[in-house]
Amino acid sequence: MNSKAIYLLVGAAIVVILAVFVLNIPDRRSGTERVGDAIQTLPEGPKKAADQLGDRNPVEKAGDAIEKKTD
Repeated sequence: MNSKAIYLLVGAAIVVILAVFVLNIPDRRSGTERVGDAIQTLPEGPKKAADQLGDRNPVEKAGDAIEKKTD
């Protein structure tokens, strides 16, 4: 293998490891923060509000932030 291929494989491995790490960061919201998020989301429907009460990964939280900005 040439050196470019090795660098490419190492770079891809680092990206995968970082992605797995970010997706597994625990949700550190307190109970009151979760309830507050659920109350704010209630006009969008009870299912979305109930989803706010559970653990959520950073990608889900970022998606919600993007939706808020586009509304």
